[in-house]
Amino acid sequence: MRMGFIGTGSMGSMLIESFLRSQSPDLSIVACNRSAAKIQAITARFPSVEVKSTPCEVAQSCDLLFLCVKPGDAIPVLQQIRPVLQTEQYLVSITSALSVKDLEAYVPSRVVKIIPSITQMVSSGVILTMYGSRLSERDCIEIGQWLTLIGKPYRIDEKDTRICADLASCGPAFLSFLLREFAIAAVRQGGISEEMAKGLIMEMVHGLGKLFIDGEFTFEDVIQRVSVPGGITEVGLQTLEPLVDGIFDRLLTTTRNHKHHASPSDERTKQ
Repeated sequence: MRMGFIGTGSMGSMLIESFLRSQSPDLSIVACNRSAAKIQAITARFPSVEVKSTPCEVAQSCDLLFLCVKPGDAIPVLQQIRPVLQTEQYLVSITSALSVKDLEAYVPSRVVKIIPSITQMVSSGVILTMYGSRLSERDCIEIGQWLTLIGKPYRIDEKDTRICADLASCGPAFLSFLLREFAIAAVRQGGISEEMAKGLIMEMVHGLGKLFIDGEFTFEDVIQRVSVPGGITEVGLQTLEPLVDGIFDRLLTTTRNHKHHASPSDERTKQ
């Protein structure tokens, strides 16, 4: 598979790095960026990446094309590359500014829309995936197999994009914020160092993730196994319950009503 990347900002470069780190022998990558410095930063770390001068050159030389530009640049780039795109090519967009239907109106190719997560930096986590009308089920399976190299593709309906992105893509930042506050409180209340507090929490989170994935624990399983009647954990949970009541509803309402309706990848993507 020959993959092309138009745009090598934060998200584009992360995807390139993640795919290359998979060391798939059947994969080669070609890319372009308006910024010479950004594309040079990629090739300095990954000399195997082939550099092209224009989006059209990238589009003409790949089977699977990733569009990783800022939302405002998406339509001009699509108009530019449309004449050279083929019906058998895949176009994968990471911007939420255009729906799958919108993308299909601009290009003849088979369209896929994804919302990646920072967790793909370690070849983990969910990649929210939406397939266009031109893909057969076999096409969807093929794309899913390639995405599996860097994470877990999770097929969703486009109408559920916002809520799913809040969980899978914004979620790492939301949870990191809460965990950071937990660590800072431990420093204040317990007198331990910030390094120690953060280290303990990070190791705890790592182990907790393994319980969920490898041990097949549910949230309720963990709570019930750790909390015993009259114990410290139970008292702590009773303290937390009224504090968090409604907080995530307010969070999700805020993100849903945000006027730009931008996904996390939009916010981080800088061509």
